Amino acid sequence: MLLSLQWLYLVFLFYLTSLADVEAQFPHACTTQEALDRKTCCPLWKDGSPCGQNSNRGICAAPAREALTPFDYRVDWPSAFYTYVCKCFDKYDGFECGVCLPGWKGPNCTEPHLVERKEITDMNDTERESFLSNLDHAKHNTSNRYMILTSNDTTVFSNFKFHSATVYDLYVWLHYYAAKKYADTDDDAAHRGPAFPFWHRVFLLFIEREIRLLTGKEDFYIPYWDWTRHANCNICTNDYFGAVDPDGLIDKASRFSKWRVRYHSSSFPRLGMICSRPDDPSPAPITRKPGMDPTADTLPNMGDVNDTLGTDNYDTTPYNSRSRNSFRSKLEGFDIPRDSRHLQSSMHNLVHDYLNGTMSHLPTAANDPLFMVHHSFVDKLLEEWLQCHKNASYPESGEIHKAQRGGAFMAPFFPLRTNDWYWDKDTLSLGYSYREHSIPHPGLNRGATRKAEGGEGRALYSFIFCDT
Repeated sequence: MLLSLQWLYLVFLFYLTSLADVEAQFPHACTTQEALDRKTCCPLWKDGSPCGQNSNRGICAAPAREALTPFDYRVDWPSAFYTYVCKCFDKYDGFECGVCLPGWKGPNCTEPHLVERKEITDMNDTERESFLSNLDHAKHNTSNRYMILTSNDTTVFSNFKFHSATVYDLYVWLHYYAAKKYADTDDDAAHRGPAFPFWHRVFLLFIEREIRLLTGKEDFYIPYWDWTRHANCNICTNDYFGAVDPDGLIDKASRFSKWRVRYHSSSFPRLGMICSRPDDPSPAPITRKPGMDPTADTLPNMGDVNDTLGTDNYDTTPYNSRSRNSFRSKLEGFDIPRDSRHLQSSMHNLVHDYLNGTMSHLPTAANDPLFMVHHSFVDKLLEEWLQCHKNASYPESGEIHKAQRGGAFMAPFFPLRTNDWYWDKDTLSLGYSYREHSIPHPGLNRGATRKAEGGEGRALYSFIFCDT
């Protein structure tokens, strides 16, 4: 008994002396001591009521949740911090129900709002420059809506503090938070499981909204990069995201040469700990060496996409990186084609590995703005698969990690929505669609026709045909 008490004391002492950090994004109004003591994140809307309750926008409520006893408090988001949060009604959204759901705009969120995401090389010069300059603006302007939390350990709730962050760095930290493996497993909230494409869909919608609010440009959108159209990175140029020198550094003529990685992958050492230094005096620059890794010297091709989209099962046991004959696993890049290329990864993962730099390390990947146009294409492929598989559903299994089960709240977003809430929300209902490239894909037969649900003229399926 004495030995057990001594062991527990040593473990407790280790936690108290840990210097590592974990991050999450928190609304400014929810970082006050009063809000934390009351475990309540229900900010006042402009009508003076919590969650805009007096205007029937939402209500402050304790959400129903699965009974969990996680070793890592991130699993049961956000119960370690708040018991009461805003639940938004109708078409209202946001941590205080003060903005509209994607797809709606106006003071009462009654006006439909739809943007069309283009392939990035199909943007004209003005559109491209506007997109890139808006990213640069977000990189250098502090968010007035959210703060970053740092605390000692994801298994111990104590000794935390809050920091300001730029809008773009907020986005980076969201991915960092979700990408960190949980302390009791090899899994995380956003990868290696059925939530992967949906988490990243919400992630892109989040940064689109924050940049719109920052710039006042309500039609800002994230274009996609179709990496099957070229054998090499055709947007690693100064017209887009910057050319690179032999050392992998971005050309000084590019605005992105001045961007800095907000933390280093060497700060990602142990399970249960996420290290960050918001005040790092010498952050590293973004690096890329496209195609220079001999195990990932090519981009995915049209055949890889066809094979992925032609897979009928959304996900399969054991619902992680070992899943086979699974659309999700193929899309993410764990179910690898066995062919003459001798790939070590495929699809989504292969693009990260091919870029061979900041993008190739999970904790730092979102620092490179190429990340978002890459994931916009991954999202486009998700939409094409969903439109062809109307009868599919989010998987239910005890094998799925708790944080990625259908009924788990997607971390670390506000307001709370479950992973499976997004399953039956197509892109049009979320306020966007994808425009096919104006130049036919070099791998498509000339004169090929497509049939899509909803009638002729709605170009959704670039690669495969759906049986309708």
